[in-house]
Amino acid sequence: MFPLLQVRIDELPYVPEQLRHVSLLVLFHNLRSHPFDLPHGEGWLIREYTTTDNLVPLPDLNHPYKPFPIRWSRIDDDAPGWEDAWSMLDLSALNEDDAASDAFFGNFNRYSNTKVGGYPKEIQHAVGLKDFVFQVGSEEKVNWMWADNGIGYFFRSPTGEWRWSCQFY
Repeated sequence: MFPLLQVRIDELPYVPEQLRHVSLLVLFHNLRSHPFDLPHGEGWLIREYTTTDNLVPLPDLNHPYKPFPIRWSRIDDDAPGWEDAWSMLDLSALNEDDAASDAFFGNFNRYSNTKVGGYPKEIQHAVGLKDFVFQVGSEEKVNWMWADNGIGYFFRSPTGEWRWSCQFY
């Protein structure tokens, strides 16, 4: 496995509740194939560090992905997708009003790139809002792609268990 994403929590403009006890989070991923439907620790792994004291940099790894520093910015206009929004409230009125339906899809932003917090960007169907922490988008500058330009979604339960899912076009 190689480190796909490293997040220094003190660099984030917003910190989800699930990460308030963490200083550094590292997502490791299988180098050869996506570990779809595998549990944490089998083909993917998230390590949480409560301090960065005594951590040493990993040696240069031979893989096709380019390191690229993230400059995090706060997003205040993120919105859930159609199916995830239904889990929050009844959208029946939007189904009956073309202008309202158009506004839902045209006037609200949904972000597909890598982000921490907010709402997951749906591609095919509801991602699920419960325990959502962050998503990793297909990122051209890193040379990373989830299948066909997809997104990987990462969730942490209140008991600390990580799970992930992925959607793609």
